[in-house]
Amino acid sequence: MDKKPIKKTTPTPWERQQNETPPAFEAFALYRDMGESRSYAKVAVKLGKSTTIITRWGGTHNWVERVAEWDNEQDKIVREALTKGVTAMRKKHADLANAILIKATIALQQLPIAEMSPRDISTMVDIASKLERISRGEATERVQGNTEHSGKITFALDPYEELTTEELKQLARLADENISN
Repeated sequence: MDKKPIKKTTPTPWERQQNETPPAFEAFALYRDMGESRSYAKVAVKLGKSTTIITRWGGTHNWVERVAEWDNEQDKIVREALTKGVTAMRKKHADLANAILIKATIALQQLPIAEMSPRDISTMVDIASKLERISRGEATERVQGNTEHSGKITFALDPYEELTTEELKQLARLADENISN
């Protein structure tokens, strides 16, 4: 029978190192898992060992550097989990918004234009414009400010400033249809 050679893999910094004794690794694992409040003195007390031996093991086995790698890895895991959660949330919200839009579209198609007031039309255009801007990652409102010499600041909102020519034409058509009905 041919025996396959055992592959030796290099352990990650937070795992037991090849030259590290079981008691030294036990102490390291305790130090590693203490988080921000970790200290050699706390490890010594917890294990009933002298601070001198814990300090020696820490220096010999590079605990500070290994723990920094551990902390970075834990931070990476947390960030990846958060990113996955945010991605799932965004997909869920997009799916929900799509379902709502489908229902709203059906309801709008069944709503007679003659029953729409100019205010209804204006509200629909405003909401549709904001929804489109949000979906494209754009600002929903533009605010312009002018400073007068008296120190007063005045703001003017132009809700039609960002509409395309086609959107303005559609708005005019809707208004004309509503007036003629």
